[in-house]
Amino acid sequence: MKRLSLYLAAIVFFLLPLSGCSDNHDMEKNAEADSYTKVRESAWRFFEDKGWNDTTKENWQSAKVEKVVIDNGYELLDKTYKGKEALSVSFEDNENVVVGTPLILVDANTNKVIGYMPSE
Repeated sequence: MKRLSLYLAAIVFFLLPLSGCSDNHDMEKNAEADSYTKVRESAWRFFEDKGWNDTTKENWQSAKVEKVVIDNGYELLDKTYKGKEALSVSFEDNENVVVGTPLILVDANTNKVIGYMPSE
């Protein structure tokens, strides 16, 4: 009986720190996702202003955000951003659309739209 108690105590002792680490990872992941909320909002407002929101689903909160280096494939509103790093926001297309949803470029520091990449 003592041996079983010792084994259980050892297992708990080693597993307890692991569960604490996973909580920290989840919190960091959620914090990163939350940090892009303003970026997504800015991109969505630009989308609505251009009248492009009929090609995408309106769940802009789940738009994919990733860092990109701006090249010639983007239509820039400000040419000084060429070759620099920015955030690319991609929204999910509606089903059966002929033209896909453009990618929107957002300045990571100001959360302002700086360009877009037309879709095919």
